[in-house]
Amino acid sequence: MIHVCFGLHDGDGRYSKFTGTTLASIFANTSEQVTAHILHDVTLTTDNREKFVRLASGHNQRVDFHNVDELCPNEIKFLNDNLAEKVNARFTVGAFYRLLVKKIFDIDRIIYLDSDMIVNLDVGELWSVDLGDYPLAAVPEVSIGLDTRKALACRNGLVRTEDYFNSGTVLFNLARLSDKVFEAGAQFLAHNPSYTNPDQDILNVFFADNYLKLDGKFNAFVLSERRNEPVNVARKIYHYAEQCLGLDVGDGFWQLWAGNFLRSPWCDVQALNRLYEKFSEYDAQVKTLLIRVTGAFNGRRRAFVTFAFYVDAIKQIFDATDNELLVVETFADFDELIRAIERLRSTHVFLSMVENFPLMRKVFSDVGLVEGKDFFNGLKFLAASHGYRFNAYQFIKAL
Repeated sequence: MIHVCFGLHDGDGRYSKFTGTTLASIFANTSEQVTAHILHDVTLTTDNREKFVRLASGHNQRVDFHNVDELCPNEIKFLNDNLAEKVNARFTVGAFYRLLVKKIFDIDRIIYLDSDMIVNLDVGELWSVDLGDYPLAAVPEVSIGLDTRKALACRNGLVRTEDYFNSGTVLFNLARLSDKVFEAGAQFLAHNPSYTNPDQDILNVFFADNYLKLDGKFNAFVLSERRNEPVNVARKIYHYAEQCLGLDVGDGFWQLWAGNFLRSPWCDVQALNRLYEKFSEYDAQVKTLLIRVTGAFNGRRRAFVTFAFYVDAIKQIFDATDNELLVVETFADFDELIRAIERLRSTHVFLSMVENFPLMRKVFSDVGLVEGKDFFNGLKFLAASHGYRFNAYQFIKAL
């Protein structure tokens, strides 16, 4: 029997479908018996629970549910009392559930997987890895094309860059894993609040010098895989991190995820209705944006803040002249660009053609400009044919 577990905190009831899609991919590709363990809290709805059961029974597999609030009340209380701000920031409390596997399970080993994965191989390959005396096995991030130099644990000298691993796929050797991992890790995080990848940083700080390094095929990042030429979908466990999942029908990685979602109970009429509603909502937002942009000019001139990459598209779409372009690369530094914006603020409306719009929003706001009146996210007017990759994750989440 193969044991696979997931941590699930589903605040709006829309996240379970990702776990279910990962699980559907496991059942579709694995020949052995699998027990899927859902580590959850009160946010798991009756409807989603029934869908997990239906999915497993349809493949003659098994799913077990473990209420972490009931099984580990002291640990969850510690999280809420000491790490509430971090838990409610980039990650949910569900990210910490993988640290409780030793306390919850009385078995020798278990596979932990994030819910943004597609297991496009027989998970028995991972299950059969000989762990020896190592407490866990994982994939080093350098082997899947990630820059570990940015990881705080590496910058602080606690972990070597070549050893820093990703916690999306972890094979735990429960016989060799200390039952103090959660307490020690949570205490570390409480005293080091600047660490931004809570569960992953904890695991690395305690195990980066004592873990089995897995082949990169067990945690292949889609963002990195798309940089390869040619782009081929292979027999790997794919990690759809950084909200890289879109609605690009020509993308093999979208097709892989969508094919598994279609085989899950979450793909139903309600999901299609929610998708339609999201498109209608987005269409209304774009129309409102166009009206506000048109009204914003009112005698003022245009200024496009952009990178050189988008200049040709801007000239083509907006019939823009060189005098209307503030091309980032032409300024000596970012401060000079900000000074140029300040000089034009009373006479121009700014269209930001920069990928990092939150950064530009802060720049404009800091000089007293108002979004929707004095500046807009101009990338919304570009299409893929102009080099702009539209982030369609909002539609995937709505399913």
